[in-house]
Amino acid sequence: MSDRDTFGPRLRSERERRGISIETIAAVTKVGADLWLGLERNDFSKWPSGIFARAFIRDYAKAIGLDADELVDEFCRLFPQGDRRAARLIKAQAEIIGHVPSSVEDPAMVPRGGDRRSVAREKKADARARRLRLAPRALAAAVDVVCTLSLALIGPAVSGGGFWASVGVTAIIYYSAATIFTGATLGSHAADYLRQRIPTLFTVQDRRAHA
Repeated sequence: MSDRDTFGPRLRSERERRGISIETIAAVTKVGADLWLGLERNDFSKWPSGIFARAFIRDYAKAIGLDADELVDEFCRLFPQGDRRAARLIKAQAEIIGHVPSSVEDPAMVPRGGDRRSVAREKKADARARRLRLAPRALAAAVDVVCTLSLALIGPAVSGGGFWASVGVTAIIYYSAATIFTGATLGSHAADYLRQRIPTLFTVQDRRAHA
């Protein structure tokens, strides 16, 4: 089967592997579940084209924790709905025959429930992105601090030494042992686990790339 034939089914398999339901994606994106079911069947009969189709793909990718830019690029390569060149080609052809086309990416083409990219929402998403950008690192640091301080309490209880001296020794042993035996600290593992189980918890709205 070609990449085009397996595009939607691959997304469905990845979503199911991560334990995310279609209903969850519909709730997160504010787009009807039938649109996402169509995506997973490669059925774009109810989809808009151009920028709106790319925006929906980007939202789906973020909802299940995939790289949005890579998925949008693949979608544009495989399906005409996402072709970034379509609008320019149609306009150029219209100019040749002296016709003034309606906008190829008219907002009226967006399905019901899909018009949610208002300025207010964009600003809210950007603010959330700033809050979440350091969330995984903050969570990992908090877990590691708790583990270190908890283990450090053993030193004074056993040897009668100072607490802060015990903290220093424990921190060295903790980070060294974690790096050698697991490749990362317990905090990092905890953050990675939550990222896999609840991808939207750490989703950051990336506006560097075009929709």
